[in-house]
Amino acid sequence: MAIDPFEDALAEEPRLAAAVELIQRAGQMARERFERAQVSWKADESMVTDADLEIQTMLKDRLLAAFPLDDVLGEEQCDARGSAARFCWVLDPIDGTNNFGRGMPGFSISIGLLDEGRPTAGAVYDPLTGQLFVGLAGWGAWLNGRTLRLEPATLSRRSLCSIRTPFVDRVPPYVHEWLRRYRTRRSGSTALTLCYVALGALAFAHDHHASLWDIAGAVPVLVEAGGIITAPDGRDLFPIAPARYGQVIGFLAGDPLAHHESLSDIRAFE
Repeated sequence: MAIDPFEDALAEEPRLAAAVELIQRAGQMARERFERAQVSWKADESMVTDADLEIQTMLKDRLLAAFPLDDVLGEEQCDARGSAARFCWVLDPIDGTNNFGRGMPGFSISIGLLDEGRPTAGAVYDPLTGQLFVGLAGWGAWLNGRTLRLEPATLSRRSLCSIRTPFVDRVPPYVHEWLRRYRTRRSGSTALTLCYVALGALAFAHDHHASLWDIAGAVPVLVEAGGIITAPDGRDLFPIAPARYGQVIGFLAGDPLAHHESLSDIRAFE
Protein backbone atom coordinates (compact mmCIF):
# COMPACT_ATOMS: atom_id res chain seq x y z
CA MET A 1 0.00 0.00 0.00
CA ALA A 2 1.34 3.45 -0.93
CA ILE A 3 2.28 5.71 1.96
CA ASP A 4 0.63 9.14 2.07
CA PRO A 5 2.65 11.39 4.43
CA PHE A 6 -0.12 13.96 4.62
CA GLU A 7 -2.78 11.46 5.65
CA ASP A 8 -0.32 9.84 8.07
CA ALA A 9 0.32 13.24 9.69
CA LEU A 10 -3.41 13.82 10.14
CA ALA A 11 -3.78 10.38 11.69
CA GLU A 12 -0.81 10.99 13.99
CA GLU A 13 -1.87 14.42 15.28
CA PRO A 14 -5.59 14.77 16.10
CA ARG A 15 -5.21 18.50 16.68
CA LEU A 16 -3.94 18.99 13.15
CA ALA A 17 -6.78 16.88 11.78
CA ALA A 18 -9.26 19.04 13.69
CA ALA A 19 -7.64 22.22 12.34
CA VAL A 20 -7.84 20.97 8.75
CA GLU A 21 -11.50 20.07 9.11
CA LEU A 22 -12.47 23.30 10.84
CA ILE A 23 -10.51 25.61 8.56
CA GLN A 24 -12.40 24.32 5.54
CA ARG A 25 -15.69 24.88 7.34
CA ALA A 26 -14.54 28.41 8.16
CA GLY A 27 -13.62 28.88 4.51
CA GLN A 28 -17.15 28.03 3.45
CA MET A 29 -18.48 30.64 5.89
CA ALA A 30 -16.09 33.22 4.44
CA ARG A 31 -17.13 32.44 0.87
CA GLU A 32 -20.80 32.82 1.76
CA ARG A 33 -20.14 36.26 3.26
CA PHE A 34 -17.65 37.48 0.66
CA GLU A 35 -18.83 40.73 -0.98
CA ARG A 36 -21.68 40.88 1.56
CA ALA A 37 -19.77 41.37 4.82
CA GLN A 38 -20.81 44.06 7.28
CA VAL A 39 -17.80 46.26 8.00
CA SER A 40 -16.95 48.20 11.15
CA TRP A 41 -13.77 49.77 12.50
CA LYS A 42 -11.90 49.13 15.74
CA ALA A 43 -10.33 51.79 17.94
CA ASP A 44 -6.95 51.28 16.29
CA GLU A 45 -8.48 52.02 12.85
CA SER A 46 -8.28 48.37 11.75
CA MET A 47 -11.23 46.84 9.95
CA VAL A 48 -13.40 44.06 11.34
CA THR A 49 -16.39 42.34 9.76
CA ASP A 50 -19.26 40.23 11.00
CA ALA A 51 -17.59 37.26 9.31
CA ASP A 52 -14.43 37.68 11.44
CA LEU A 53 -16.49 37.47 14.61
CA GLU A 54 -18.72 34.59 13.51
CA ILE A 55 -15.84 32.48 12.21
CA GLN A 56 -13.73 33.01 15.31
CA THR A 57 -16.62 32.09 17.60
CA MET A 58 -17.20 28.89 15.64
CA LEU A 59 -13.52 27.93 15.72
CA LYS A 60 -13.08 28.74 19.38
CA ASP A 61 -16.19 26.86 20.49
CA ARG A 62 -15.38 23.73 18.51
CA LEU A 63 -11.71 23.64 19.46
CA LEU A 64 -12.44 24.04 23.16
CA ALA A 65 -15.16 21.40 22.95
CA ALA A 66 -12.67 18.97 21.42
CA PHE A 67 -9.64 20.00 23.52
CA PRO A 68 -10.96 21.57 26.74
CA LEU A 69 -7.56 21.81 28.43
CA ASP A 70 -6.07 23.92 25.62
CA ASP A 71 -5.96 27.72 25.51
CA VAL A 72 -7.27 29.77 22.58
CA LEU A 73 -5.90 33.10 21.38
CA GLY A 74 -7.68 34.95 18.59
CA GLU A 75 -7.45 38.31 16.93
CA GLU A 76 -11.07 39.24 17.66
CA GLN A 77 -12.13 39.50 21.30
CA CYS A 78 -10.53 36.29 22.45
CA ASP A 79 -7.59 36.02 24.83
CA ALA A 80 -5.62 33.05 26.10
CA ARG A 81 -6.93 32.01 29.50
CA GLY A 82 -3.48 31.83 31.05
CA SER A 83 -0.06 30.30 30.71
CA ALA A 84 -0.73 26.96 32.37
CA ALA A 85 -1.82 25.06 29.26
CA ARG A 86 0.80 23.31 27.17
CA PHE A 87 -1.13 23.90 23.94
CA CYS A 88 -2.48 27.22 22.72
CA TRP A 89 -4.51 27.63 19.55
CA VAL A 90 -3.85 30.89 17.70
CA LEU A 91 -6.64 31.96 15.35
CA ASP A 92 -6.95 34.55 12.64
CA PRO A 93 -10.51 34.12 11.37
CA ILE A 94 -9.92 36.41 8.38
CA ASP A 95 -6.30 37.31 7.74
CA GLY A 96 -6.55 40.10 5.20
CA THR A 97 -9.74 41.68 6.46
CA ASN A 98 -8.91 44.89 4.58
CA ASN A 99 -9.22 42.92 1.34
CA PHE A 100 -12.15 40.75 2.41
CA GLY A 101 -14.21 43.68 3.67
CA ARG A 102 -13.71 45.51 0.36
CA GLY A 103 -14.69 42.52 -1.75
CA MET A 104 -11.12 41.86 -2.91
CA PRO A 105 -9.31 38.50 -3.09
CA GLY A 106 -6.19 38.06 -0.99
CA PHE A 107 -7.39 36.81 2.40
CA SER A 108 -7.18 33.55 4.32
CA ILE A 109 -8.15 31.73 7.47
CA SER A 110 -5.23 30.77 9.71
CA ILE A 111 -5.12 28.24 12.57
CA GLY A 112 -1.87 27.70 14.43
CA LEU A 113 -0.98 25.51 17.41
CA LEU A 114 1.68 26.50 19.92
CA ASP A 115 3.28 23.75 21.99
CA GLU A 116 4.93 25.48 24.95
CA GLY A 117 5.34 28.62 22.87
CA ARG A 118 6.56 26.99 19.65
CA PRO A 119 4.38 26.75 16.50
CA THR A 120 4.26 23.02 15.80
CA ALA A 121 1.16 22.61 13.64
CA GLY A 122 -0.70 24.95 11.38
CA ALA A 123 -3.13 25.37 8.53
CA VAL A 124 -3.76 28.33 6.24
CA TYR A 125 -6.65 28.26 3.78
CA ASP A 126 -7.46 30.55 0.88
CA PRO A 127 -11.18 29.89 0.36
CA LEU A 128 -11.30 31.56 -3.05
CA THR A 129 -8.46 29.60 -4.68
CA GLY A 130 -8.97 26.45 -2.62
CA GLN A 131 -5.30 26.42 -1.62
CA LEU A 132 -4.87 24.65 1.73
CA PHE A 133 -1.40 24.89 3.27
CA VAL A 134 -0.64 22.55 6.16
CA GLY A 135 2.47 21.98 8.27
CA LEU A 136 3.35 19.66 11.14
CA ALA A 137 6.70 19.80 12.93
CA GLY A 138 8.81 16.78 12.11
CA TRP A 139 6.41 15.55 9.44
CA GLY A 140 6.41 18.04 6.59
CA ALA A 141 4.50 20.74 4.78
CA TRP A 142 1.84 20.34 2.12
CA LEU A 143 -0.27 22.29 -0.35
CA ASN A 144 -3.52 20.43 -0.99
CA GLY A 145 -1.75 17.25 0.08
CA ARG A 146 1.31 17.79 -2.14
CA THR A 147 4.63 17.95 -0.33
CA LEU A 148 6.36 21.34 -0.29
CA ARG A 149 10.17 21.47 -0.36
CA LEU A 150 12.07 24.70 -0.96
CA GLU A 151 15.07 24.92 -3.25
CA PRO A 152 17.44 27.68 -2.04
CA ALA A 153 18.12 30.25 -4.74
CA THR A 154 20.35 33.29 -4.82
CA LEU A 155 18.53 36.60 -5.11
CA SER A 156 18.38 38.25 -8.53
CA ARG A 157 16.30 40.72 -10.50
CA ARG A 158 13.86 37.87 -11.11
CA SER A 159 13.23 37.47 -7.38
CA LEU A 160 9.91 38.42 -5.83
CA CYS A 161 9.76 39.79 -2.31
CA SER A 162 7.07 41.07 0.04
CA ILE A 163 7.49 44.22 2.17
CA ARG A 164 4.86 45.60 4.53
CA THR A 165 3.92 49.26 4.26
CA PRO A 166 3.46 51.90 5.55
CA PHE A 167 6.48 52.62 7.73
CA VAL A 168 5.88 54.84 10.75
CA ASP A 169 8.89 57.11 10.32
CA ARG A 170 11.18 56.58 7.36
CA VAL A 171 11.67 53.79 4.87
CA PRO A 172 14.79 51.89 5.99
CA PRO A 173 17.76 52.11 3.61
CA TYR A 174 17.84 48.34 3.09
CA VAL A 175 14.21 48.51 1.88
CA HIS A 176 15.20 51.21 -0.60
CA GLU A 177 17.88 48.83 -1.85
CA TRP A 178 15.43 45.95 -2.18
CA LEU A 179 13.00 48.14 -4.12
CA ARG A 180 15.82 48.96 -6.49
CA ARG A 181 16.86 45.32 -6.95
CA TYR A 182 13.77 43.11 -6.74
CA ARG A 183 10.12 42.84 -7.72
CA THR A 184 7.57 43.31 -4.93
CA ARG A 185 4.29 41.53 -4.23
CA ARG A 186 1.90 42.05 -1.32
CA SER A 187 -1.08 39.73 -1.06
CA GLY A 188 -2.83 41.45 1.86
CA SER A 189 -2.68 38.30 4.02
CA THR A 190 0.47 37.83 6.08
CA ALA A 191 -0.29 34.14 6.53
CA LEU A 192 -0.58 33.65 2.77
CA THR A 193 2.60 35.64 2.24
CA LEU A 194 4.56 33.20 4.42
CA CYS A 195 2.95 30.27 2.62
CA TYR A 196 4.00 31.76 -0.72
CA VAL A 197 7.55 31.81 0.63
CA ALA A 198 7.13 28.13 1.54
CA LEU A 199 5.88 27.53 -1.99
CA GLY A 200 8.99 29.17 -3.46
CA ALA A 201 6.93 31.85 -5.18
CA LEU A 202 8.31 34.62 -2.96
CA ALA A 203 12.04 34.61 -2.28
CA PHE A 204 11.67 36.44 1.02
CA ALA A 205 9.24 38.49 3.08
CA HIS A 206 9.94 41.33 5.50
CA ASP A 207 7.38 42.62 7.98
CA HIS A 208 7.86 45.15 10.77
CA HIS A 209 4.34 45.06 12.24
CA ALA A 210 2.86 41.57 12.29
CA SER A 211 1.00 39.79 15.10
CA LEU A 212 1.22 36.28 16.45
CA TRP A 213 -2.16 35.38 14.94
CA ASP A 214 -0.88 36.54 11.52
CA ILE A 215 1.98 34.04 11.50
CA ALA A 216 1.29 31.13 13.86
CA GLY A 217 -0.55 29.01 11.31
CA ALA A 218 1.98 29.61 8.55
CA VAL A 219 5.24 29.18 10.45
CA PRO A 220 5.05 25.35 10.57
CA VAL A 221 4.34 25.34 6.83
CA LEU A 222 7.33 27.55 6.09
CA VAL A 223 9.78 25.79 8.40
CA GLU A 224 8.77 22.28 7.37
CA ALA A 225 9.14 23.29 3.71
CA GLY A 226 12.75 24.21 4.48
CA GLY A 227 12.37 27.95 5.01
CA ILE A 228 13.70 30.18 7.78
CA ILE A 229 11.91 32.83 9.80
CA THR A 230 13.59 35.08 12.35
CA ALA A 231 13.28 38.56 13.73
CA PRO A 232 14.55 41.14 11.21
CA ASP A 233 17.88 41.24 13.07
CA GLY A 234 18.29 37.46 12.89
CA ARG A 235 17.22 36.60 16.43
CA ASP A 236 14.91 33.64 17.10
CA LEU A 237 11.21 34.42 17.31
CA PHE A 238 10.26 31.29 19.23
CA PRO A 239 9.56 30.06 21.80
CA ILE A 240 7.34 32.99 22.68
CA ALA A 241 6.13 33.61 26.23
CA PRO A 242 2.40 34.13 26.90
CA ALA A 243 3.13 37.66 28.09
CA ARG A 244 4.26 38.50 24.53
CA TYR A 245 1.33 36.95 22.65
CA GLY A 246 -0.30 40.29 21.93
CA GLN A 247 2.85 42.23 21.06
CA VAL A 248 3.92 43.42 17.61
CA ILE A 249 6.22 40.96 15.83
CA GLY A 250 8.71 41.84 13.10
CA PHE A 251 10.07 39.08 10.93
CA LEU A 252 12.27 38.16 8.00
CA ALA A 253 11.38 34.94 6.19
CA GLY A 254 12.80 33.19 3.16
CA ASP A 255 14.48 30.16 1.75
CA PRO A 256 17.86 29.65 3.49
CA LEU A 257 19.90 31.47 0.85
CA ALA A 258 17.45 34.33 0.32
CA HIS A 259 17.11 34.76 4.09
CA HIS A 260 20.89 34.91 4.46
CA GLU A 261 21.31 37.47 1.68
CA SER A 262 18.46 39.72 2.81
CA LEU A 263 19.62 39.54 6.43
CA SER A 264 23.09 40.56 5.26
CA ASP A 265 21.52 43.62 3.60
CA ILE A 266 19.76 44.59 6.84
CA ARG A 267 22.99 44.30 8.83
CA ALA A 268 24.98 46.19 6.19
CA PHE A 269 22.61 49.17 6.04
CA GLU A 270 21.75 49.51 9.72
